Amino acid sequence: MSKAITGHKYRHYKKETMVYTVVTADALDCESVKPLVVYRSEYETPDHPKGTLWVRDREDFESKVTLADGTVVDRFTEIG
Repeated sequence: MSKAITGHKYRHYKKETMVYTVVTADALDCESVKPLVVYRSEYETPDHPKGTLWVRDREDFESKVTLADGTVVDRFTEIG
């Protein structure tokens, strides 16, 4: 499991080019007080410019996913 660390870069499991930098791994949801990760895209798409900010709960960010072939991988893998 990749632990979310502020300032570190991560690749999303869906695509090699989907790279993000964690802005903070210490945000909290204002109502549930669940830990959140705020992360910034290091790539762009027609719908979202480079630098778009995203938020995901930390448990989900650090989770594993099962691919169609049954392989289990980290949702985000630290790359630096």
